[in-house]
This record gives sequence, structure tokens and C-alpha cells, in this order.
Amino acid sequence: MRQTIGLYSGSSDLAAILSERCPDCMIATAPSDADACRVVVVDVDAHPLEAPRKALARVVLYDGDAGEPRRPGDLRVAREVFIAHPMDFIDAANDLAETVMHAAQLEMEVDYLKQIHELMQMTDAPAVSERITRTVLQILDLPLGTLFLHDPRLERYVVSFTNDPEVRETGEFLPGIPPDVLQRALASGRAFAADRAAGMIVMPMQIEHDLIGVLRIALGPHDGVDEQSIVNVTQYVAAVSAVVGNIYQLTRSRDLAMRDDLTKAFNRRFFEAYLDEEIERARRYGSLFSVIFLDLDDLKMVNNEYGHLAGSRTLQEVAKRILGAVRGIDKVVRFGGDEFCIILPQTDQEQAVAVAGRVRKALVSATFHLADNIDVSITASFGIATYPTHGITKDDLIRQADAAMYRVKSTTKNAVGLAVVQDARAVRR
Repeated sequence: MRQTIGLYSGSSDLAAILSERCPDCMIATAPSDADACRVVVVDVDAHPLEAPRKALARVVLYDGDAGEPRRPGDLRVAREVFIAHPMDFIDAANDLAETVMHAAQLEMEVDYLKQIHELMQMTDAPAVSERITRTVLQILDLPLGTLFLHDPRLERYVVSFTNDPEVRETGEFLPGIPPDVLQRALASGRAFAADRAAGMIVMPMQIEHDLIGVLRIALGPHDGVDEQSIVNVTQYVAAVSAVVGNIYQLTRSRDLAMRDDLTKAFNRRFFEAYLDEEIERARRYGSLFSVIFLDLDDLKMVNNEYGHLAGSRTLQEVAKRILGAVRGIDKVVRFGGDEFCIILPQTDQEQAVAVAGRVRKALVSATFHLADNIDVSITASFGIATYPTHGITKDDLIRQADAAMYRVKSTTKNAVGLAVVQDARAVRR
């Protein structure tokens, strides 16, 4: 491959001489082309010249006295000496550029290793995701990005970090990323695909054959990414994928210990600890949150008619429908038996009523197909309490939500009850 040398000169004779005596080089004389070269020649009539942005080495020519002081990256040589043997000086400049590039690569790899060491000390997945995403954006010199990580509970990819206001949780398997762009990235050999029509760069994060995450970087119509940045970012993503995988597995192991074996919803032990944390967070920051208690109506009839195995299958399907109707940050808990609880961070009572309505509709939208010739319909009674409106302690919130739910269950069933502050009566919606 012929190397391109940038030339800054007011005379055409130098370009002709270089083309003749340096047959392995292409000579770029247009400023836009010369500015992109890592090695440039600066003629005497181009002095003084600010260092081209991407030039790593410059052959600076002079007549008589060298004049201005030498700057880093300069090879200063008399014009007539250079013209006699230009390739010798271009080769020396190339060696200097290679040394600079190698040093920069080593420095970058040291930075990566340092960051990987720091990431390995972190167990907070969102913080790790933010650090990785912002580093990728810095390498590519682009402003907006999102890291999606696989959530085995939901069997899809969810936003772990984003600073892109256009990114939304949609419930899709991989929100906002066209399958063909992802496939192109996976098949590229370096896990990188830029699609200007789709307005994004896609970078998969893999551990062996498992796709644990996907980076989506917004790409505007005038944004550009050079080849060296692509090389750097793919090396970085490959290096940190192992760290993300380890954190993913650690989080997954802890997560499984806090889940109900049957439904895969969180268990009572998780509920007790997490509700304490949510109360403390709301108290500290002056925020609010809501809890929804729901109890299945007449599950006992399913057990009596079809057996306890059918009842267990019903609970599994109920949990799936609840999880599909809430946000990724909401926590679904199997409180006990056929009773579930949903913890809704930063959610007021009106928003909680809307969430309960979605869950109720999800339960009644279709029958539960449990086996051949076994289809059942299940409804639930709901009770809602909001911090601090209906209680400021864990026991108060549980009691209020539970009482509201049982008032619904003892009257209409298949409805939503809201705790009331003073008399604690439920308001059916």
C-alpha cells in the first residue's frame, strides 16, 4: 500500500520532485488531504505553520539559517539536502511517527489496564456501565451513548446506562437497534458497525458466544470516526467485556439467592431489605414511592379442580404477566402463597394506580393455558400505599396496602384499592 505524505508548499516543483523520487508515496497537496496525514513536509514558503492536527512527524525545510526554534515532532533539514535524498528523511519521519504511535498505544493500554483493575473492584453494575459508556464516547469523540445489558429475568436487554434522551425502554428484545445492524457488527470480526442511515454505531459485548451487552452510540449526519479510533474502541470493549461478564455473573448469583424458586420473582427476604433501602432513599432525598399488594382471586378453585401442579403453573404465568407490565426498575416480589407485591420507585399514587391497572388488564387479557384442555381465567385484587402519604415506616406501608387489598377482595374483587390517609378506607378504581 502506498503511503500518503502531506505537502505544504507554495511551489509546484517540490510536489513534482517528490512524486518522481518517492515512487512508493502519494503526495497530498490539498490542505484537507494533507491535514489527514501523519507525516508531512513543510516547505520554506509555508513557514510559520501551525502543526497539522493529525501529523505525528514533520519534515520542515529551510534555506540558509534554520530560523525559528524546533518544535516536538520536527525534523529540520536544509531544502537542497532534502531534495537530493527525500526518501531518507521521509523514512526517518515515518520511524518517528511509528514510535509516537507505539508509545501512545502503550499508554492507552496501560490506561485500559488501570481502568479494568478499578472496574473489577466495583460491584455496582450501573456505575460500571456508566464508566464504560463514557470511556467509549471519549475514545470516539461522540456525545451520546447507551449500554444495554441482558436481563435473564426479563429475557431481554435493558438499559443499564444512557445519557441519550432519545433512548426509551420499550419492552422490545433489544430496544432501538435494528437486527441487521447488530448482525453486521457481530459478523465484522471486530464487533463494530456504523450505520449512518440508522444514526448509530453498534458494538456487541461478548463472552465467548454469549452476547451479554450491546453499546449503542448515536451517530449524527456530520459525525465522523477515524480508523484509529475504531481500533482503539474495539480493543477497549473487548478488554472490558470480561469485567462486565464477571459482574453480570456475580449479580446474577446474588439475584438468584433473592428470588422465589417457582416464579423467579423476588422473595420475601429481598422485599424486607429492599423496602428498608427505598424508605431510607426517599427520606434522604425527599422523594416518594409506592407499593402495590395483589392477591389472586380464587386460586384455590384451580388447585381443587386441576391439582396443585396447575396452581403452580398459574403462579408462574401470573409472575410473567406482572413482569411484562412493569418497568425495569420496578421490583416484583412473591410475598407469599398467591400474594405478590410490586415496589415502584419514584412513583406517586396516581401513577401507581395506572400501573396496577396495566397489571390487572394483563392478567385478564387472555386465559392461562396450563396444559392440553386446561385453560383458566384468573383475576386479582389490588391495594396501593404511597410513601409518605400513607405511611413512613415499613410496617405502616405494608399494613395500609394489605388492608386496601383485602377490602377490595372482600367486596368486588378484580379491582384496585387505594389507601386513604386518615380513615384508611380504600377507594376502588
